Amino acid sequence: MSQVKLTSIERVISGVYRDLNPSVEINESDMIEWAGEALEHIGAYSQLEERVEYLKVNDHRVLIPCGLHKIVQVAYKFTDNEPTEAAMLTTCDGTTECTTANCANCNPDSCTEDLCAKSGQLIANAELWLEYYKPNRFKKTGYYFNNYKPMRLATSSFGRGESVHCKDCVNISSTCEHEYSVDHPYLRTDFKEGHICISYVAQAVDERGFPMIPDEVSYIEAIKRYIVYKLKYSEFIQGIINPQIFAKIEDDWHWYCRQARGKANMPDTIDKLENIKQQWSRLIPKVNRYYGFFGNLASREQLNLSNNIG
Repeated sequence: MSQVKLTSIERVISGVYRDLNPSVEINESDMIEWAGEALEHIGAYSQLEERVEYLKVNDHRVLIPCGLHKIVQVAYKFTDNEPTEAAMLTTCDGTTECTTANCANCNPDSCTEDLCAKSGQLIANAELWLEYYKPNRFKKTGYYFNNYKPMRLATSSFGRGESVHCKDCVNISSTCEHEYSVDHPYLRTDFKEGHICISYVAQAVDERGFPMIPDEVSYIEAIKRYIVYKLKYSEFIQGIINPQIFAKIEDDWHWYCRQARGKANMPDTIDKLENIKQQWSRLIPKVNRYYGFFGNLASREQLNLSNNIG
């Protein structure tokens, strides 16, 4: 799930042709690769796609999910049952058959207008909401809080060796907390078998594997400027283009790159600004939010200032 609306790479490519009006065809594969490079240079968090995956650890390691760009947080399951992934809320839209007791004689074509026929699935959806989607799911009543604990990034010089070679250890970690280390293409853990949940960000791509571009004019312009900069670089080193002209092209790319990054990082809605306000307007800092997976990070501080001193 991306935080911003995304658009196809074709919008950038068509913009390059429109602005340059070249006399010969430009290699589109090169432009796609340069667009990916430009996105990495801009590097704003909101341009990446947030993902969560449940993985099973075998022999102290698990394969890193495909497309991982950066790890946000890793949690391990300390309960014995298998991980539960919240199902999507279901609707009787004519594509599936109603199977609940109240929908025994349901006609899918008319089910959208029959509230009684949908009562079974409405109850199931309400239960899913209360268990997985409620805003307080990271508090002590939530699924993740009751089944997962954060894994710390290993800092020991021999942490990776311990996780691979130690046999029958009660507490491998010196802090008695489970730890992980990154050893591409694996993520190594200090326990041999178990389940982990990994939150990470990845580059959003379309069905062809091409990078998706944030649908923001600053991003579109920045990527176009980078493609022009790369196109003219070969002419510059061959002495074909005037150095002053190339310097202007390079400066334009740097300026628009900073503009795109700044606009992406700047809060642009009232809700984002309110979250920042609630995080900073505190008398007592919440230093242990990491262990609650940063749930309700922007909740309002509740202080009891009554004088109970006798």
